[in-house]
Amino acid sequence: MPRTRRMLFITIIICTSIYMGICAFFFFSQRSFIYFPRQQQNNTVDQIQVNTDQSVVRLSVSNPKSTRAILYFGGNAEDVSLSLPEYARMISGVAIYMVHYRGYGGSTGSPSEAGLRHDALAIYRHLKDKHSDILVMGRSLGTSLAIGVAAQFEPKGLLLITPFDSIQAIAQRVAPFLPIRLLLSDPYRSIDLVSDIQCPTLVLAASNDEIIPKENTLRLVKKFPPEIATLQVIPETDHNSISSSTLYWSSTCRFIENVFVTP
Repeated sequence: MPRTRRMLFITIIICTSIYMGICAFFFFSQRSFIYFPRQQQNNTVDQIQVNTDQSVVRLSVSNPKSTRAILYFGGNAEDVSLSLPEYARMISGVAIYMVHYRGYGGSTGSPSEAGLRHDALAIYRHLKDKHSDILVMGRSLGTSLAIGVAAQFEPKGLLLITPFDSIQAIAQRVAPFLPIRLLLSDPYRSIDLVSDIQCPTLVLAASNDEIIPKENTLRLVKKFPPEIATLQVIPETDHNSISSSTLYWSSTCRFIENVFVTP
């Protein structure tokens, strides 16, 4: 084999090996990029446990005796025990349940899309026996779980904070050189579920979201049935600071109030 051809062959082998190594690294470590389990830091909040047949999931709870309830699915790095006090202060008169995903905050098991979706449906069924009206709320990763619940059941309303069309699409945008569709175990394709949603839906997006591109949120919103979803962009906020905005809270509280007063 001529020297030039031999060098070309060796270069191809090296490049292919490096590429396959990158693919293997992504495949085996992908969940460490999606889930960031947080242990519960606020031990002053009330809690309940729900056995989902696959795991025992903890929920931080406020005002559980109310007939109306909010079921909240948080972000992938959120300790919802720290989030609950502010929500309970701003949203009065309803029960608030915040889910500690499996592997988070004392819940058993390890997080995966299939596992979290199973738990979300089981938790909703459990709460439906206790509350006449439930609004489902999700933030970031939790929006996909909230969408899954709303597509399967018919909650009173759906509130989505910084949602996305799919993690698959976002990952492909970040790493266009990888075969994400083949490698990704937890694609969280929310966009495939929203066409079945019939409850009033408010989507709150951050104007300067550095994690979820606006195109991914818009693609999701456009897939809802007509006149179901309303998109509101909260100005001068990013992915993490959106809940610090007074407009965020006024919009959230107004939507929740309107949902629960509607027959």
